[in-house]
Amino acid sequence: RVTDLRKTYPTGDEALQGVTMSVEGSETVAMIGPSGAGKSTFIRCVNRLTEPSGGRVYLDETELTGLGDDALRSARRDIGMIFQEYNLVERLTVMENVLTGRLGYVSAWQAFRRSFP
Repeated sequence: RVTDLRKTYPTGDEALQGVTMSVEGSETVAMIGPSGAGKSTFIRCVNRLTEPSGGRVYLDETELTGLGDDALRSARRDIGMIFQEYNLVERLTVMENVLTGRLGYVSAWQAFRRSFP
């Protein structure tokens, strides 16, 4: 759930102006819009790769916008993200790229067998 999410850059440009939305666990959501519309900024604020200027972001009942480094790191274990243009391993499939984020949470044998929870 996102409530009144705002992002203003030091230049004064407002990328996000009070975005509010919620997504249920079984829903799939797509964001579309022209270049510069704020899609990437929104996602980066939701997972706190960029700090929002205001508003609140919740994962279940946990408010992500108020978490310190350790608690945020722990909460991110339940978040998956594929970057738009980089950080992908070309020789891996899309699914394998997605699952690389889980490698730290499974045994070497599970990773070898490609068995991810």
